Amino acid sequence: MNDMRIAIVGPGAMGCLFAGLLAEGGMDVFLIDHRPERARKIDEIGVTIESGEKKRTAPVRAFSDPGAAREADGVVFMVKAYSTAGASERIASHVGGTAWVMSVQNGLGNTEILTNVFGEERVLAGTTSHGATLIEPGAVRHAGAGETTIGELGESNSERVNEIAAAFSAAGIETGVSTNVKGALWRKLLINVGINPITALLRIRNGELMRRESARTLMRMAVYEAESVSRVAKVKLEIPSVFELVETVALKTGDNWSSMCQDVTAGRMTEIDFICGAIVREGERNNIPTPVNRTMRDLIRAMYESDPNSN
Repeated sequence: MNDMRIAIVGPGAMGCLFAGLLAEGGMDVFLIDHRPERARKIDEIGVTIESGEKKRTAPVRAFSDPGAAREADGVVFMVKAYSTAGASERIASHVGGTAWVMSVQNGLGNTEILTNVFGEERVLAGTTSHGATLIEPGAVRHAGAGETTIGELGESNSERVNEIAAAFSAAGIETGVSTNVKGALWRKLLINVGINPITALLRIRNGELMRRESARTLMRMAVYEAESVSRVAKVKLEIPSVFELVETVALKTGDNWSSMCQDVTAGRMTEIDFICGAIVREGERNNIPTPVNRTMRDLIRAMYESDPNSN
């Protein structure tokens, strides 16, 4: 499958980063964007990746026509979680019957949406530790490399998962395979719960969480609360200490601005309903109070609610 053709839906920071890295590694990859003018720009100039003081550009095709997906062996969704439903419905009729689809996104709920549209047997899930910041359309700053993990939704994987992981790794994106992808998604969720909303509310870099005692305490409370929900939901996290993991990630990505902080700063919609909101929903389903995650969800939501008396 080293000659597989990959479509990436969503030209945000991570979508452009993956497209650029895979193209540099010799893989046949292209982006699908719902905005024609942005797709044309990327198609003309490619994807630019900044890493440290170095900058390079990878030739990446981009299309606004969802029909481009007909040529893909696999489709990777990297849109924001709140756009998954719309993006999948827009592209569904154009994806070939033998093509797989994969979510490499933040939060919970994306794989469920894709399963409803494409069927569980075609859906894969993944997480990544790569970090990226979108500078402008088609240009990203690679904030840090890390392993990517993928797997099928059941407790075993078919050979196609190994082939996809091998192809990604050969192209320069180190990718492992897990038979517990649900646990991997939850680990990423717990990291996001601990870092994203607090950095967004305080407008601080990830590392600042470790230097502000009140912020660190809030982070610990949010993570422990979410971990309690995961235990009742019978998620196998496979790590000795969730909070130590979150602290390690905050320190390792200390100079980074979280994706939610970037969204809030730019006035964009956030993924809060798929992160803290997911913990609240799972807590309600299992009769577990989640006041910390509920409060952070509501505070982020409140940033975007208009004053009913303003008109």
